[in-house]
Amino acid sequence: MADNPGAQPTPSPVPAPEGRLDSWKEIAAYLGRGIRTVQRWEREEGLPVHRLAHEKRGSIYARREELAAWWESRRLTLAAPPTPDVPGVSDASVAPLLERVTWTTALTSWPALSSDARLIAYVSDGGQDGTTPQIWIQQIGGAALRLTNGEREYSHLSFSPEDTRIVFTASDDSGPNVYEVPTLGGEPRLLQRGASRGRISPDGLWLASVPHDAVGIRVAARGGAGFRTVAPQMVDVACATWLPDSRSVLVHARPDPAVEPDWWIVPTDGGSPTNTGVVQQFREAGLFTVPTGVAWVDDSLVFTAAGSQGVSLYRQRLVASTFQPTGAPERLTAGSESTWLPTAAAGRLAFFSSRADANLWSVAVDAASGIAHGPLRRMTRGPFPLGYLTVTNDARTLAYFTFRLGDGDIFLRDLGTGSERALAVAAPGTKGYPVISPSGRLLAYGVRMPGGGRALRPIVIVSLSDGPAPSGVEGAWRKLGEDCGGRPREWVDERRLIMERFGRLNSIALIDTETGDQQELLESPERSISNPRLSPDRGWIAFEASRRGEPASVFVAPFREQPIPEAEWVVVVRSASHPFWSADGRFLYYTPTGTNPLVRSAVRARRFSAEGLVDGQSIAVYASTEMLMPAYLPGTAPVATPDQIILVLGDFRGDIWLMELT
Repeated sequence: MADNPGAQPTPSPVPAPEGRLDSWKEIAAYLGRGIRTVQRWEREEGLPVHRLAHEKRGSIYARREELAAWWESRRLTLAAPPTPDVPGVSDASVAPLLERVTWTTALTSWPALSSDARLIAYVSDGGQDGTTPQIWIQQIGGAALRLTNGEREYSHLSFSPEDTRIVFTASDDSGPNVYEVPTLGGEPRLLQRGASRGRISPDGLWLASVPHDAVGIRVAARGGAGFRTVAPQMVDVACATWLPDSRSVLVHARPDPAVEPDWWIVPTDGGSPTNTGVVQQFREAGLFTVPTGVAWVDDSLVFTAAGSQGVSLYRQRLVASTFQPTGAPERLTAGSESTWLPTAAAGRLAFFSSRADANLWSVAVDAASGIAHGPLRRMTRGPFPLGYLTVTNDARTLAYFTFRLGDGDIFLRDLGTGSERALAVAAPGTKGYPVISPSGRLLAYGVRMPGGGRALRPIVIVSLSDGPAPSGVEGAWRKLGEDCGGRPREWVDERRLIMERFGRLNSIALIDTETGDQQELLESPERSISNPRLSPDRGWIAFEASRRGEPASVFVAPFREQPIPEAEWVVVVRSASHPFWSADGRFLYYTPTGTNPLVRSAVRARRFSAEGLVDGQSIAVYASTEMLMPAYLPGTAPVATPDQIILVLGDFRGDIWLMELT
């Protein structure tokens, strides 16, 4: 199975009695997962495993036909007509016809369909945990062929119009480049250096790609020779796909650093881009788009959005003449599966589906060594996206954001008892980005007020009058002006907040919650800065920063209430992100970037003292090949208490599916 990620599990040549699998190892091999995963499925999700009577402890067996039926039952919710319960969103009234394409439950991504929807290409580790995902191709219903062997990050696959080439992005330490490889195998050929998301126009004449700094769109002759840049005012270009007329490109971008991103139609002849307004419409429906991929289907967009129903595929139809939304967003998938990375051709939609029920998990940590030990412990349940973890100094209370109750809420959890409650007091607008003060007496959160263009982002301060415990009662709330221009990330003390300024090149500032005065802390003309975390003694600030088109690196700098020049930034580790501190400040944790930028699988650390980094190698703290951190979702940085690390983790392995579109 590992050498053929498109193959369905098949019985062995000499089956066990009654088609039985007689050990955890055999069950795990049949399902293409690790032993711990199938044991967890049996414990938490009803995987049909039987125990032998009067045998030694641990003697188990399973029947293949029961496992197959259970496996398919997990997928039926994808095809079930959803129950409409989101204002402004319609659901398909007829269950779409679904076909499963791959069967390895691997770490799979970036599917691409040929023009006749008979071939599919994708990136997958083939069910071999810990290996570099490669590009595979297979005929629908057939076996898979591996096309690459490199130790690079592969992404953004697409077919040429005549289906003889696959265009893809390959990234390494030098940055991203666009390549093509023959569909039936051969040597890759470089098309564009310093670019990604390459796609050949439907007429076969042009290659569109996104430069490494995500500014504008490159348009070159199909072979990649020379290029011109169109829409140079567009920044943060995250997706790009051609419209059928080969004269315009659909992109997710913003026309100015201060303007909200949306889906835009960009003419390649230099004409003015058209804002579809789709993202704005989704926000008003309480949905947040995930711009990892988009498909153009008969004057409509299909992409992923997150909300109270989990992470699902949605379709938004557009008026052909104006490219403006018409009708309500239509949810195409539902249930506990997370569905994303859509690609379409010949009336069919391919996408990746996984049981991505991102939840809070914790793992015990040894305070002396900083190393995690023991099993993971589940803290929450459900398919709802969550994040932005923040904890009080006494490690008694955790605050976090979740869609569990619908539109998005902030929860307070007592880490001693496990009890929790939703924050009752709320200002108008969509709330998020919670940060609890060191004492737990105050909580700040960000609000995004509805409206197009530049959204207003006030910060709300709530008094937790009876203390932070879940039995407490909120007092008054107040806004820090009508627009703070960013979101709160951490309290310095009971009055001052570290905030992340909104914009293309994020900057970090300090805001006084009494006066509303702001003071710049970290800014750079070349790097985007995010995920600031203060050391427990408030002597240092850790953060991640990256130049456009490059992987993030983790930095530290001495913390003071005035601008900190780049000359004082110290690189902790390159190709890493999501820094956080141990409770005593002796370890700075981070998550290394792997070969799949959408997820993280490990936590490492560097030793730290009051004077700064301690010489020595990085420390392996925690690693998992099964439960992964969804780095593609914002706010997933872990937090640490004296005895545990709390993480956002999910089971993000899954398979490619096909859906017939009507």
